[in-house]
Amino acid sequence: MSRSHRHGRGPAALLVLLLAGCGVGAQAEPTRVALPAGSTPTTSGSTGGAFVLRVYFVRGNDLAAVERRADTATPQAVLDQLVVGPRRSEVASGVRTAVAPQELLATIEPPSEVVVAAGRDFANVGGANQLLAVAQLVWTLTELPGVRTVRFTVEGARVEVPTDEGLTSAPVGRDDYRSVHPPGT
Repeated sequence: MSRSHRHGRGPAALLVLLLAGCGVGAQAEPTRVALPAGSTPTTSGSTGGAFVLRVYFVRGNDLAAVERRADTATPQAVLDQLVVGPRRSEVASGVRTAVAPQELLATIEPPSEVVVAAGRDFANVGGANQLLAVAQLVWTLTELPGVRTVRFTVEGARVEVPTDEGLTSAPVGRDDYRSVHPPGT
């Protein structure tokens, strides 16, 4: 499927420059992360809420699906679970996240698109993790029934994100991240 790539000006160009120049090094010690309002981490012993959500993290250079329980099955609920990150047992088995700790807000654009509003921290991912971070968000959100594409904004402006084919500010879907799809899909 061919997609025309639009190269935006202003905030989108700034984000591309920030993404190209940023690199996130390894941390010496863990950092406490403030969870988005309304989110509750699920502990490994908890049965959680009524809904089972599939959230995508990273194992090696590919996405890896894990299950989470939540009280609702909404785009915001899955984003909140993604921001919480992998559990200790998952980290021990090689699962990690490429998504920088931050608040992400999801809104639904009928008929089948989710808009992810991010802050400037969205650009704090460097190198190959840029594609993996966006792929995590896209695969996680499109796991929800009816969601086909995801669009990204920073401070209200549409931004370009990396795909297998290059940068685009157009809505993206799973087909844009085939290079990192979970094994067996």
